[in-house]
Amino acid sequence: MLLDGENVVLCAATASGKTEAALAPLIEQHLPAVRPAGLTILYLLPTRALIHDLAMRLAAPLDMLRVSYAVKTHDLVNFDPQRPADLLLTTPESLDALLVSQTKVFVGVRAVVIDELHVFDGTVRGDQLRMLLNRLRQIRAHAARVGDAADDTLQYAALSATLPQPEIAAARYFPAARGVSLDSHRPISLEKIALDANSSGALVDYLDTFRQRGWRKALAFCNTRAEVEAYAAAVHAADSPFGEAVYVHYSNLERDRRREIEDLFAHAEAALCFASSTLELGIDIGDIDVTLLIGAPGSAAAFTQRIGRANRRRQTAHAACFYRTPLESLLIDALPNMPETLGSAAFRPSIAVQQIFSLLKQSPTASVRLNPLADLFGGLLSAADLRAILGELQALGYLKAGRMGEWRSGKRLDQLADMQAVENAPLSLYSNIQSDGAAKIKIRDQNSQRVVATVDHHWFDRDLLTLEGRPVNVAWYDGDALWVSSYRGEDRADQPHYRSVRQVLSYELARRLPAQLGLQPDAAPLVQVDDGWLWFHWLGDIYGHALLDLLRYTLPADDTPQPGMCLLLPEAPRTLPSWKIEQVERYLRDRYRRYEKLLALGAYHHLLPLDLRRRAVIEQFDAPRFLQAVNRLKLELAPETLTESLQALILPRG
Repeated sequence: MLLDGENVVLCAATASGKTEAALAPLIEQHLPAVRPAGLTILYLLPTRALIHDLAMRLAAPLDMLRVSYAVKTHDLVNFDPQRPADLLLTTPESLDALLVSQTKVFVGVRAVVIDELHVFDGTVRGDQLRMLLNRLRQIRAHAARVGDAADDTLQYAALSATLPQPEIAAARYFPAARGVSLDSHRPISLEKIALDANSSGALVDYLDTFRQRGWRKALAFCNTRAEVEAYAAAVHAADSPFGEAVYVHYSNLERDRRREIEDLFAHAEAALCFASSTLELGIDIGDIDVTLLIGAPGSAAAFTQRIGRANRRRQTAHAACFYRTPLESLLIDALPNMPETLGSAAFRPSIAVQQIFSLLKQSPTASVRLNPLADLFGGLLSAADLRAILGELQALGYLKAGRMGEWRSGKRLDQLADMQAVENAPLSLYSNIQSDGAAKIKIRDQNSQRVVATVDHHWFDRDLLTLEGRPVNVAWYDGDALWVSSYRGEDRADQPHYRSVRQVLSYELARRLPAQLGLQPDAAPLVQVDDGWLWFHWLGDIYGHALLDLLRYTLPADDTPQPGMCLLLPEAPRTLPSWKIEQVERYLRDRYRRYEKLLALGAYHHLLPLDLRRRAVIEQFDAPRFLQAVNRLKLELAPETLTESLQALILPRG
C-alpha cells in the first residue's frame, strides 16, 4: 500500500518489524538512487531514548542503502540544515523548534512516519502534533505555489503496537488512512504474587527461583521513581542472584547514565533492572526472560506495553504481577482482558497559545494575523476563539498590537524567549507538556564531579538516601547541587522505604472492577458500616469527584480513600438524583479549577481566556458520558459474601 502512495496506519506487536515495514517502501518510493539533496522523510517518535535506540539500529541498513540520516532532540543534534540528511528522527517538540528556525529545510519533505501513535493520541502532545503537521502541509503547499517544490504531496505512515480503531485515530493526523492490523497479542504466562507493603521478601524469594527456571534477565516495572529506588535497594541488600548487576532506570537520571545503564543491561548475561515507564516503549535492551510488575499500571495500554517487553522473540510472554493491597490485586485481574479505548478527540485550546508563540518566532514579519491562524486551526478552533485568545494574550502583555489586525511579541513573551536557555524556564516555547512544578535538585558524585541525577524533594523522605538502589552519603549542598559519595555505614534496607503517589483511576479501568468481583457490570452495591453506607459507583477518580460534589447539593455525602470507586452516605438511598447535561456543565463551569490539572489540559492552559478554560474542562470531561454512566447504575445491597472484600478495597495502604 505504501508503494502505491497510500497513507497507512500499521498495528503489530512490539519487535515485529513495523519500522522496517514502513521505512523500506517509503525509501524506495521517495529516495531514488539519483535524487536532489535535502530532507525527504520525517520520522517522529515520543521519546529521546527511542530516537537514540532507533538511530543505532538503523545505522547499518541505512548506510548500506546510502540513505543519510540525522537526529534532532533536546539532548542531541547532529542535523545540519545547510546539508540536511535524507531522513530526520525527531520528537514533536524538536520539530516545532526546527519549523521556527529552519523552515526552508522542510520544503522537500515527502513522507512522515509517526511511531508509537498511541502515546500521542488523545493527549496534549497529540494535539500539538496535529498542528505541526498542518504547518508542514502549509510549508509544502507554499513551496509548490512558488516553484520551490514540484508538488505538495505528503505521504504518511503511523505505527503502533496497541491502538483501538486505528483508522479513526490516524484520521486526526492525516487523511485517508488505511488500517493494517496484525495479531499483536501473544499468549501470556502470568503469575500473581502477594507482596507485603513493608517487606520485599516475596520479591526476593521469586528472584531466587530464576536458576531453577533457567531465567537470567528480568525487567521490573514500578509506578514511581521512589519505588524503583526502594525495591532496587532492598534487592541489593538481600544478596540476590544478580549480585551487582541490579540497575535502575527512570527519567531523573542523567541522559548519559541512562544510556550507560541500557547498554550494561542489554549486554549482561544475567541482570535485573527496575524501571519506571521509561522502558515501556521499544528501546532495545536485549531479550528479557520475564517482566515483573510491582503494582498495577494505570491503563490497559501501559499493561500491554510492559508485559510485551518480555520474551520479545518468543511465542509466549512471561510476567509476574506483585500486589500489595486488595485493590492492586483486583486491578491486576482486570487489566489483562480489558479492551483498549480511543483517546478523546476534543482539541485542547491551550495548544493555540503555544503555537501562536511559536509562529511569531517563525514569521518573517515577526507577526501573526487572524485569518491565517483561522486557516491553520480550521475545524479545531473558530476565528472567534482565536480572536479571544489573541485578545487575552495582549491583555496579559504577551502580545501587543501591530498594524490593523496584526499582533506582535509583547514584553512578557520577549522575557519568556530570553529565558529559554535557562535550565528551569517556567514554560518552553516549543512544548505544552505540563510539569509537576516541584523544585528540582541536582545530585553530583563527589568523586567524578558528574551530575548523575536531578530529583525532587520526595527523594529526601527516607531515613537512608539511595541512588540507583545503593545507599549514599550526603557530603554537602552548595546551593546548586547536592554532592554525594558512597555510603560507608551498615546498609539498612531491611524494608522498602518509598513514597508512592496513587495513580489516577480511570473511568475505563474502574468500570472493569465489578465483573472481577462477580457483580453485574452496572451493579452499584451498598455496604453498611458504623458511620453510614459505603456506596460503590465504579466511575473512576474524575467522575467520582464530580458525583460527590453533585450529590452534596441534596445529600450529606462524604469522601473515602478511594473516591474513584466509593463514597460514604449517611443512609442508604432509594434512588439517585437525576441531573441534566446543563446542570453538570454549570457545575463544571463553577468548579473548573478542580479539573484543570486532572484532565491534563497543557502547560499553557492558564493563559487562555476564562470562557475557553471552562469550555476545555467541559469538553474533556464529557458530561453526556458521565450522565450515561450514572444513569446506568443499579443500587443494591451488596451480597454478604462480598461485604468484607468491598470494604478492603477502600482501606488506605498500611
